[in-house]
Amino acid sequence: MTDLVLLHGGNHGSWCWGPFVEALHQQPKSFERVITLDMPGCGMKRGRDVLSLRLDDVVEELNQDLRSAGVSQAVLLGHSIAGAVLPRMVLAAPQLFSHLVFLACALPDEGQSILQLLGSTLHGESRDHVGWPLDPVHATPQEMAVAMFGQDLNAQTLEWLLSEVSQDTTPPCVATESISREGYAGMISASYIITQRDNILPVDWQRRFAQRACATEVIEIDTAHEPFISHPQLLAEAVRGIERVR
Repeated sequence: MTDLVLLHGGNHGSWCWGPFVEALHQQPKSFERVITLDMPGCGMKRGRDVLSLRLDDVVEELNQDLRSAGVSQAVLLGHSIAGAVLPRMVLAAPQLFSHLVFLACALPDEGQSILQLLGSTLHGESRDHVGWPLDPVHATPQEMAVAMFGQDLNAQTLEWLLSEVSQDTTPPCVATESISREGYAGMISASYIITQRDNILPVDWQRRFAQRACATEVIEIDTAHEPFISHPQLLAEAVRGIERVR
């Protein structure tokens, strides 16, 4: 068995994986260990100054966390804007990983940033941009957070989620820096999990991202953008299935 490494998305931290990790542990072990990472400024690394960080700094810190944990040839699963980070982690330290799993991940085109990919329009208004569920200019941060993360969550769970989200500061470079995956294609096997009722990344865009991720396996699950919280058992079944067929 190998280790499963989990990397959160924007304005989240390692805390977000709790229900999913619990669901994984309810079945016979598929992985040696489940390791949850935190980007600088998030989760257990809250309170740090992240404004001056470059993406290479974030990648190196995450890989060093894995070296310190004795990780080798792990399955690395990332969510949402972690799609900008996962290929760079593999390029920087290929010996650490054996397979990538992109969970509802955004992957910019070569030379594009996450923010350029998203644009400033609503979903469906631009063929060249993902867009947003609400007007990004006029919606308040609270309204946008509810629209993006609140699907399928009861009031108590949503309150907890928004409280945690408000305390995490993703390094701005992850969203603003132009992304290059040069040399990544063919380096490592990859799977992509599409969330069919996603209010952040429409399904047609996720299919494009699966191609950019060089995913040879694409799985679709009937969930919103945050299945590790809203449908942890369903996500656990999907991830165990990926591990069984590798």
